Amino acid sequence: MSVVQSGGIIVWRDRVVLRRTVLGEWVFPKGWIDEGETPEVAAIREVREETGLRVEIVAPAGQARYEMDSEFRDVAYYLMRVTDNPEWAEHAGVDAASFPIEEVERALTFQNTRDLWSSILGQVRSLIRRRRGWSLHPGES
Repeated sequence: MSVVQSGGIIVWRDRVVLRRTVLGEWVFPKGWIDEGETPEVAAIREVREETGLRVEIVAPAGQARYEMDSEFRDVAYYLMRVTDNPEWAEHAGVDAASFPIEEVERALTFQNTRDLWSSILGQVRSLIRRRRGWSLHPGES
């Protein structure tokens, strides 16, 4: 797959941030990779533009393929955590919202992102536990 867009699965405290498109679809924030940008840099930039959040990448999350205008587009996603929220108030409740992890799968509009969510959910839970300082049981990641 040739990646042309990138985005983030954003963990903020014990919630996940989703973006609402102009058509009312709930998705993980993503966008085009500009010339000279790496997918990682583009993902961080797109998340900031679409949610007002500053983030850092924790790990690669996988890829998803979209079809738009009879063209397939491959998107690389990264698991991210919020480091600051300078413009969140401009987006919260308008074109972005944070969801409890139990509600993310139901909220996501498209099956390909629900599949991606299912594949990364264990890592999201682990990230939240580490943030809270919970100790992990042997064999848990």
